[in-house]
Amino acid sequence: MQVVVAGVDSVVPNGVRNGLLELWIDEYMEISNSVHLLQKDHKRAAKGVARENWKSIEASLKMEVSPGNRVDLTLANSAFATNTLATLFYFQPKELQDEIKDPNMGETLCELTVKLPELQPALSAPQSIDRWTPLSEGDNLIITECTGNLVKKINSVPAAKFLENNEDLMSIKSKDTKVYVKVHQKDGAKKYEVIAGGGGWGVKADLLAISPEAKLKKGDKIEFFMVTPNDRFKDFGATVVSNQFLFECTPESTQYAEAVKPEQAVDNLFGCGCEQGFLHNGVNCKSPGEALSFKYSP
Repeated sequence: MQVVVAGVDSVVPNGVRNGLLELWIDEYMEISNSVHLLQKDHKRAAKGVARENWKSIEASLKMEVSPGNRVDLTLANSAFATNTLATLFYFQPKELQDEIKDPNMGETLCELTVKLPELQPALSAPQSIDRWTPLSEGDNLIITECTGNLVKKINSVPAAKFLENNEDLMSIKSKDTKVYVKVHQKDGAKKYEVIAGGGGWGVKADLLAISPEAKLKKGDKIEFFMVTPNDRFKDFGATVVSNQFLFECTPESTQYAEAVKPEQAVDNLFGCGCEQGFLHNGVNCKSPGEALSFKYSP
């Protein structure tokens, strides 16, 4: 038997914080690219105390759920549950281990890649769900000046002006509003968050800073969206839809513990949620309430 265990922020459906989710398959998975937790975690002193101040680390489980569809999941910080900054490990039969010879099997990891065998019934093409409200609907906005992840000018106008002058955004008057962009490039559309800069997008700044990993080019088309405070912190609905693989960007928790709910078992449903979101084929899915669904017919 092959076993992979990962600690996440929530399980499906609907961002349940306390739950267990299992996927049973008849064929072996392909497991690779394991990274031991100690490669990122701080070294311990003799009494088990970290030699440096504690901080979070990036831990992820990468899953190829179907041909051409990889989902990179951000794992939960499990320091107060398991005494490790992440919970991720796997075991596999001797014949597989003799072939792969991975010294990290059975160890606590911070990275792992898993390729699922071909599933029957097959998963359908993924459907994306989000809570984005368009801010530039119908506008043809082209980046005319940029550097790295900084947008300096759009349509030859200082980039920040497009948010400063947007009535839908400015009328909310809340710092809890999140702003996102969709950047259309030759290799497809990418999604990023506007993280602003020294002066935000107010009168002291003419440029916009978006997610650090963004690599903008002159001529890219850009669209603006927002997630309102209400949508940002709103829980998922109570509807349960089976016969799918579902991955969620769980809204931020605003309480120390959720209300105790009756135990519920759901068949033919697999997936999980991450507060920091996930990637689908390298594209960010990191806005609160965002989800990706792979449906199938039983």
